[in-house]
Amino acid sequence: MNEHSHVRAAFRFLQLADFFTIEQDALAKSEMLWCAAAHIVKAVAVQNGWDNRSHDQLFDAASGINDDLSIPGVYSNFYAAQRLHQNMYAGFMQDSEIAAAEIRVRQLVNRVAGAVTGP
Repeated sequence: MNEHSHVRAAFRFLQLADFFTIEQDALAKSEMLWCAAAHIVKAVAVQNGWDNRSHDQLFDAASGINDDLSIPGVYSNFYAAQRLHQNMYAGFMQDSEIAAAEIRVRQLVNRVAGAVTGP
């Protein structure tokens, strides 16, 4: 996938997250939000030639976006997204935690999408 396909995927996963309320299916909502975050980070990683196949590499890319591209908050928001991914497996997050993490993921996607250049 190229960077623009990853951006489209990130926004599509945000749309899919909207189909699930926390009360209805917190696990599915958690995973859709994680997918959105992962794809937006992958978009910038692909654009910059950074490795992005593993979770560790995604965290490295998030750190690079945060530091090298001077978009503060990316790393901590990506960490919040990763907790949602863990929640999908274990269901440990409270509804309020999921809602707070959702705000952070949406901020991450919207802010980082602006760093992807070109058509």
